Parts: sequence; structure tokens; C-alpha cells
Amino acid sequence: MSFLSTTAKLEHHTPLPPGTTRAQAIAMLSDYDFYFHCNPHMDKYELIPPSQHASLNPPPSIPDSVAAQLRTSSTPPPTANGNGKVEVGEKGGDEQPTTSCYRVTDIVHAIPAGIWDTNVVSTYELTKIRDGLFVRIRSPLSTMLETFWEIRDLPDSPAGEGGGGGGSSSSGEEGGGGGLKEGGVSRLELVESVTATSSRFLVGIVKASCENGWREIHGTMVGRLEGELRGVRWSR
Repeated sequence: MSFLSTTAKLEHHTPLPPGTTRAQAIAMLSDYDFYFHCNPHMDKYELIPPSQHASLNPPPSIPDSVAAQLRTSSTPPPTANGNGKVEVGEKGGDEQPTTSCYRVTDIVHAIPAGIWDTNVVSTYELTKIRDGLFVRIRSPLSTMLETFWEIRDLPDSPAGEGGGGGGSSSSGEEGGGGGLKEGGVSRLELVESVTATSSRFLVGIVKASCENGWREIHGTMVGRLEGELRGVRWSR
């Protein structure tokens, strides 16, 4: 990493609705179309076919910390804004863990003038892991976000402790053991662990963007799970 670059680490926790199962929550994170639509700035996304991965700079890769947690995939990823058509090189029913790459355009108006265009085009690498999803985002000006989205047992503390809006933000270590139980059933939480790498000039902007937007994203995910518990399927 260049001496002009630095990293920032963020961690956000949100309790999931009572009655949510681990399989249900992980299936939500595995729905890439839904994942992209949780981003309020997303304008469009398109799948980058595997045949083009080698031409990316740099090509997608799986960190050692992720390789130890890989989960197999049995369904093809969506190709563009929810279109699930299988592209050449994408196999339905493939049991080998793979990374899916997308080109994503965000419309962001809060960036100071002259730093980025209003339309920010990034490359996303999505890899399914046992407890959720690993996402690496490469954006302009050598900005990179690496995020673990994980479903964990809720620690033995009151739901939502440490922050309003049903979640909390932390840069420290996870605490507690076991899990908060309701009706004898362990409660679950969504944990978003972010490592942001950027220039020293930009890292504050990147960190602020993460801090300002996570509650809305988590809220959308919780809303989907609440709907499913009422028998309502998510739709755009």
C-alpha cells in the first residue's frame, strides 16, 4: 500500500426480526439483485462475464481470509438489473464457489466538486461465504471497500444497544457469547464489517459515506425479512 494511502475500519450491527432463520437471512444476502437495490445511489448494474475477468485491472481474486469461508453456489447470478438470464460462461447449478463481477453505476450528488463525476462507475466482486457474503468494491481514484456481510447470533445484550434505529456502529471488537433468545430461540443479527482503503485525502469522504448510508441499507434488508415473515415476497 502506498504511503499516500490509508485504511479505515467500520462495523455496523443490526438485530434481525424475531423468527428469522439463518438460512433465510443468508438467502437474502445471496440475492444479488436485491443486494444492489439496497443501495439508494445505484442507477444500474451489469454482469461482467467470466470471459472478461482477466481483462479487469486488477482481475478479481479471493483473499485468504475469504477462501477459508467459501460457500458453494447452485444458482446463476443476475446479469443486469435483475435479469436472471444465463450468460455464456455462467453455469446454473455450478457447485464450485465463484466470484461474480459486476459493473455498477451510482449517482452520487454529495461528493465535493472535482473529485468524482456525479456518475461513479465501480467494479464489484461478490463471493458467497458460509455466513453470508464478501464484497470487494473498486472505485475511481484507487478507492477500495472490502466488506463482510455476516449473519451471527445476537450477543447477550438488549437488541439495538449502542445505537438508535435498530442497529449500532462500532470500530471495536465484537463482544458477548451465546445469543439473545426470544421464546427459547436464538436471535440473529446482521453484521457489516468494512475495510476502506483510499488516499489520505479521500478516506474521510469514503468513511462518511459509509456511516451516513448504512442504516438505510440495513433497514431495507430488515424490511424484506419482516415481509417474508408475513408471507410477503420482496419485489422492486
